[in-house]
Amino acid sequence: MTSAITAPEPSAVPELSEVDAAEWERARRRAEFIRPLAEVPRNSRARIEQVAAELGCKPALVYRLIARWRADPRVTSLLPNTRGRRPGASRKAAEIDELIRLVIDEVYLTRQKPTVTHLVGEVRRRCRQVGLEPPSRSTVERRLAQRAPSEVLARREGRKAARDRFTPATGSVEAPWPLSLVQIDHTLVDVIVVDTVTRLPVQRPWLTLAIDVHSRCVAGFHLSLDPPSATSVALCVAQACLRKDAWLAARGIEGEWPVRGLLDRLHLDNAKEFHSEALRRGCEQYGITIDYRPVRTPHYGGHIERLIGTMMGKVHLLPGTTFSNVRSKGDNKPESTAAMTLDEVERWLGHAIVGVYHRELHRGIGTTPLGAWTRGLNGDEVTPGRGEPQPVTDPRRFFIDFLPLTRRLVRREGVFLHSIGYWSDVLRTWVGHEAQMIVRHDPRDLSRIYLLGPDGEYYDLAYRDLRRPPISLWEHRAALKRLREEGRAQIDEEAIFRAVETMRTIADSASAATKSARRQRERRPQSVEPTIEPGTGPRTNEAERNPAPPPERMFPNFEVWE
Repeated sequence: MTSAITAPEPSAVPELSEVDAAEWERARRRAEFIRPLAEVPRNSRARIEQVAAELGCKPALVYRLIARWRADPRVTSLLPNTRGRRPGASRKAAEIDELIRLVIDEVYLTRQKPTVTHLVGEVRRRCRQVGLEPPSRSTVERRLAQRAPSEVLARREGRKAARDRFTPATGSVEAPWPLSLVQIDHTLVDVIVVDTVTRLPVQRPWLTLAIDVHSRCVAGFHLSLDPPSATSVALCVAQACLRKDAWLAARGIEGEWPVRGLLDRLHLDNAKEFHSEALRRGCEQYGITIDYRPVRTPHYGGHIERLIGTMMGKVHLLPGTTFSNVRSKGDNKPESTAAMTLDEVERWLGHAIVGVYHRELHRGIGTTPLGAWTRGLNGDEVTPGRGEPQPVTDPRRFFIDFLPLTRRLVRREGVFLHSIGYWSDVLRTWVGHEAQMIVRHDPRDLSRIYLLGPDGEYYDLAYRDLRRPPISLWEHRAALKRLREEGRAQIDEEAIFRAVETMRTIADSASAATKSARRQRERRPQSVEPTIEPGTGPRTNEAERNPAPPPERMFPNFEVWE
């Protein structure tokens, strides 16, 4: 008989990047064992004792971990309760631990493959240099053993050696139920979009696309003029996991797009944007496993590549198409026939996905993607369904957890990011706080940033000067480049916004003549009203006075799962 355990109240979620690597790995391993136990109403004592032996703890702790997971099914709920140094632990011990970590990274985890004896000697030498007591060999070996074997092998012998030893040889692309495996990739769309004002050609946009391998449904997509980045990946993952009702309604698209819920696994290639810390920690926080496609294994990404080919085939029917090769293009001049803006292409893609692709027979699965999705959830006479996927209970926090982050001090004047000042009345509490605080931003719109408070909640900060217009990070960097070319010795907030305004004026007057000016204008933050349901919006603070709508308005499907 198992004793009843009362589920604890969910505690404040720590900032993912601040969690100690060893503690995070410990919590992640706990999640591997605790998640299956939490999914069944009762577990036998023998099963509990078996998991306790695997985790090296007492059965009572396993019961507590199950209760924690049921109350908050995220990796952070399984972190050790104590934070910071243990009682009685000296600051010097923490400094020695940090020095050992640095030497392991800088000396041992290199392609020169030094011995453990060499590592211990280097640790002791550096300790003597800074006046610390050199640790024993066993202490250094324990710290080294905490590193993931796959990481050690990858950094000492290369990624191929690590893949050959640790990556499963079979079953890597199996997807037995919806959202068990999702693949994401990017492509340049084979169509030239036009400026929203002049209707003159601008450029080909980038498409980030996600496919649910089991049903072949499009899980989500993101269309942008900017090259692929960590932000475009985050937006695609967010759309794949969240409800799409509001997104469809905002674009006047009638139809059903039921794909929603937390993913089990992501298949990605090895592009830089897929290796961001924010993406990795965000996925781990919500139990999403990331599998990177091994080099020279095209079958790993076959599903997403075929979907991209299918969508590009449909795009070739649009005005302004560049086709996929010179022979198909013939004497067609896409810039002379281009007629659709970025928003119109996005809306067209939505119709093509919801109204056509999801309802067409897919020969690979013998039914339509929409039918395969429904069958995967509800089951049939042969295979039981998985049921409704686990929902995202806090869409706003989910999205923010994938955004780029930095650390800033709270000053009397507010918080400064990218040489721009931000303020909210909530900052009065933290003025003079010695430690830097986590700040996240959406590169598409810098008029609002998110500051992580000591209570674990994110607070919106608006411009100190509310008269400033929303600008993108792309515009900000272009303004800095312009100011440096002018030889400005000092770059301040006023100079940045004045340069942006000047560049916008030039772009408006020159947009009829140059492509670059039209691209510059199309990259500005767009004015779209937000569609956030009551209770899911940002924390109430001074940022509500900001006349510019929040970044969520550019991704309008932030609503609670019903």
